Amino acid sequence: MQTETGEHDVTALIIKQPLAQERRRLGYYWPLAVALVVIIIDQLVKKWTEDTLGPLGSGKSIELLDGQFRLIYIVNKGASFGFLNNADVAWIFALLALVVSIGLVAWYARSGTRNRWLQLGLGLVLGGIVGNLIDRLFRGGGVTDMFTMPSVGIFKVFNVADSGITVGVVIIIATILLQGWTAGKNIKEPKG
Repeated sequence: MQTETGEHDVTALIIKQPLAQERRRLGYYWPLAVALVVIIIDQLVKKWTEDTLGPLGSGKSIELLDGQFRLIYIVNKGASFGFLNNADVAWIFALLALVVSIGLVAWYARSGTRNRWLQLGLGLVLGGIVGNLIDRLFRGGGVTDMFTMPSVGIFKVFNVADSGITVGVVIIIATILLQGWTAGKNIKEPKG
């Protein structure tokens, strides 16, 4: 796709914005179903964790895969993977999550993309954000976390919502990089 100046618009090739009639079709909104599935699974796993490993602070945990993976019940008042857990900023994260999720839905409804990978990434990120937002609004400002990999030092304790956000962001970044590289490679420089 070329701009008015004759330059190629790589962003338009990657994002692949849908036509107005496509945005009116129910099938275009399948990423919202992905988000809903992430939210439901996240909330069910959190409820199971609270029921099985609670009360909070009980010290109960379940080790799997010879201790490589562990389930433990904690409440995180910070961001994903325990970042800023000790800070009293839960309301900031709740407000940020609300603004970002409304912004994502509004952008998708207004502009969006036909790129299936970007749609999947968007659905995963949105589901994760809303899953953790539900906790912040209805569980006293904290997010229930339960998964940890003790032998992998980079991960703190996390949950399904955190995983949705992380996997979604990786899909979005990988898609943009790979398709940007492919689009740039396929655009031929003007000869002259």
